Amino acid sequence: MDDAPCFCLLCAPTEWGGPVWEERDSRIAKSVADFGWHVMGVAGGDAPGDWGYSIGLWHTLRSPEVSVFGLPSQTAMRVANAAGAAIRNGNPLEPDQRRGDVLNGYDVAVRPVHPSWYHDFFGAGIDFYQTPPLPITQLFWPDKAGRFPWEEGADELCRTGQPLLWIPKDETTGPWTEIT
Repeated sequence: MDDAPCFCLLCAPTEWGGPVWEERDSRIAKSVADFGWHVMGVAGGDAPGDWGYSIGLWHTLRSPEVSVFGLPSQTAMRVANAAGAAIRNGNPLEPDQRRGDVLNGYDVAVRPVHPSWYHDFFGAGIDFYQTPPLPITQLFWPDKAGRFPWEEGADELCRTGQPLLWIPKDETTGPWTEIT
């Protein structure tokens, strides 16, 4: 386990944010304390799709947090939970790895998220950890032919539903860059 210090709300409690944040943060902290992590689902609203991500894998397992984009938020949350369970069972995520154990037997590709995207998509995680950087990975799902968004011939939904968050935000364009 990595010996880097953890500055999360469990390890370094603080009092700030007001009632809305207190309720959300206490719910997240309780999930992390009770289960090892919390999974946040986000309905995309004006975004090109929904997403889900873990909060607490770094605290509990010193593993990067996991994010999944372009699937309905409930499905993305199930995938993030499955990844958390695999990590807890001794199968850590590695950059550029292909994994078949988190999405009903389909391969997912693992890529690190560039910190320039953190504030756009992972606000509750940032608030929980209180101090960056916290490592976050993105799990990419393939289209029906097994192609990933960056591969030639990947279908439109696969390509547009998943932002390529390993690329710094100021070096890319597309609908996900317009999220604020």
